[in-house]
Amino acid sequence: MKAVGVTESRFPEERREQERVHTGLTVEILGPREDGVTFSGTLLNLSHAGLGLRLDRRAELLVLWAGETKSKHTVDIRFGLPSGSSLVPVEARCRVAWSKDVGEGRSCMGLEVMEFRGNGERELEAFLAARIP
Repeated sequence: MKAVGVTESRFPEERREQERVHTGLTVEILGPREDGVTFSGTLLNLSHAGLGLRLDRRAELLVLWAGETKSKHTVDIRFGLPSGSSLVPVEARCRVAWSKDVGEGRSCMGLEVMEFRGNGERELEAFLAARIP
């Protein structure tokens, strides 16, 4: 697993209200429940309110699910946060805030967390509190 630490924005035009923690965790982006399609990506960074990720497939497919970039429509995500020797599952509903094609069929995206499921928010708070000074 990659090191986890506080990071600055990779894209200078982004303005963030909260510090983000760099990760190399796997994230799963769930399609509409009826089609069962998912995308896997790398969770680049996360904060209390949002996350950045990289997909190996073009973002247009994900944005198609959400309606359009900066839409009010949402996508569901799932990832695991390290806790001791295991991963604690976190699920959330997110809004696509931005997307950027980075070439070679890859995309980077920013998602705004709209709501957590289960204990996801508490688990994220504990994870971030241990890593942000």
